[in-house]
Amino acid sequence: MKAQSAAAQVPYWVAVLTPEERPFGSRRTDPRIDTIDSSVVTSSRTQWAGAHHPPATTLLAVLAATVGSWQSDRCRNCTSGVLVDIEAGRFGNLDAASEDRGFFPVRLPSTGHVDVLTSEVRRRVAAAPNEGLDFGTAKHVLSPPALARRAGAQISFEYGTGKAVPDDGDPLTHNLSVTCNVIEIEGVTMVDTEFRWNSRVFTCADVDDFERFWEKTISMFL
Repeated sequence: MKAQSAAAQVPYWVAVLTPEERPFGSRRTDPRIDTIDSSVVTSSRTQWAGAHHPPATTLLAVLAATVGSWQSDRCRNCTSGVLVDIEAGRFGNLDAASEDRGFFPVRLPSTGHVDVLTSEVRRRVAAAPNEGLDFGTAKHVLSPPALARRAGAQISFEYGTGKAVPDDGDPLTHNLSVTCNVIEIEGVTMVDTEFRWNSRVFTCADVDDFERFWEKTISMFL
């Protein structure tokens, strides 16, 4: 039954992955040669002055807008949006079971008014069939040619903490992996963000510029 459901979703996933993105960084990450050991981790802590804790979709919109600004600063357009892998079956739900259910891609707008951008990101995440749980079966098990030849997202996003620390020899699957966790310190809401970069495809200037755009963009969503 799951295979039948996944097969019916193939046209949807092909549409999400079309057109293919240009490399985010100097090239795409190759899990055959890139490992956790070839990545570097940076972090930031930003005060969130909004009335409520930011939900996962809001921080995902911040990420999409940051990517758009970073690309535009390098004279690269994002007219087709930004592909981001998010957690299947539990995105934004911190009470859901923590087992790894894989990721599914969502193509997000990277420009626009904050309210419109956030609303559209929320809509596109919700549009994924069966919370994205069947994407892995469709892409890697059924693997129809139309879907198999489509390159996946180069960026991943997770909300909350609790995942095991990867081993140095584990394959690196994304150029950039972003994890956001919302905490309170003495009544002040903070957004802790971890960025894991493939150090083979980004320069120090790339990293510094992206994090500068992240801080600037997140302030616009307050």
